Amino acid sequence: CTDNAAMIALAGAERLAAGLAGEAGDLGAGARPRWPLDEAAAKRDPAYVTGRRGAKA
Repeated sequence: CTDNAAMIALAGAERLAAGLAGEAGDLGAGARPRWPLDEAAAKRDPAYVTGRRGAKA
Protein backbone atom coordinates (compact mmCIF):
# COMPACT_ATOMS: atom_id res chain seq x y z
CA CYS A 1 0.00 0.00 0.00
CA THR A 2 2.74 2.49 0.83
CA ASP A 3 4.43 1.86 -2.53
CA ASN A 4 1.19 2.71 -4.34
CA ALA A 5 0.71 5.82 -2.20
CA ALA A 6 4.24 6.97 -3.01
CA MET A 7 3.68 6.44 -6.75
CA ILE A 8 0.38 8.35 -6.65
CA ALA A 9 2.00 11.19 -4.69
CA LEU A 10 4.87 11.39 -7.18
CA ALA A 11 2.47 11.42 -10.13
CA GLY A 12 0.53 14.26 -8.46
CA ALA A 13 3.72 16.20 -7.78
CA GLU A 14 4.80 15.78 -11.41
CA ARG A 15 1.41 17.01 -12.66
CA LEU A 16 1.59 19.99 -10.29
CA ALA A 17 5.13 20.85 -11.43
CA ALA A 18 4.04 20.59 -15.08
CA GLY A 19 1.14 22.98 -14.47
CA LEU A 20 -1.44 20.26 -15.07
CA ALA A 21 -3.10 20.53 -11.66
CA GLY A 22 -6.68 21.36 -12.56
CA GLU A 23 -9.81 21.44 -10.47
CA ALA A 24 -10.57 18.65 -8.03
CA GLY A 25 -12.89 16.96 -10.55
CA ASP A 26 -10.31 17.05 -13.37
CA LEU A 27 -8.42 13.83 -12.71
CA GLY A 28 -8.19 12.53 -16.26
CA ALA A 29 -4.97 10.75 -17.13
CA GLY A 30 -4.03 8.24 -19.75
CA ALA A 31 -3.10 4.79 -18.53
CA ARG A 32 -0.24 2.85 -20.08
CA PRO A 33 -0.30 -0.74 -18.84
CA ARG A 34 2.97 -2.65 -18.82
CA TRP A 35 1.70 -6.11 -17.90
CA PRO A 36 -1.34 -7.63 -19.56
CA LEU A 37 -4.13 -9.15 -17.52
CA ASP A 38 -4.82 -11.65 -20.29
CA GLU A 39 -1.50 -13.08 -21.45
CA ALA A 40 -3.02 -15.06 -24.33
CA ALA A 41 -4.64 -11.92 -25.78
CA ALA A 42 -1.43 -9.96 -25.27
CA LYS A 43 0.51 -12.49 -27.33
CA ARG A 44 -2.02 -12.21 -30.18
CA ASP A 45 -2.20 -8.39 -30.12
CA PRO A 46 0.58 -6.78 -28.06
CA ALA A 47 -0.29 -3.28 -26.86
CA TYR A 48 3.03 -2.65 -25.15
CA VAL A 49 6.37 -3.63 -26.58
CA THR A 50 9.78 -2.99 -25.11
CA GLY A 51 12.37 -0.90 -26.85
CA ARG A 52 12.44 2.59 -28.26
CA ARG A 53 10.13 2.33 -31.25
CA GLY A 54 8.05 5.42 -31.93
CA ALA A 55 7.09 8.36 -29.77
CA LYS A 56 6.37 7.83 -26.11
CA ALA A 57 3.92 10.03 -24.24
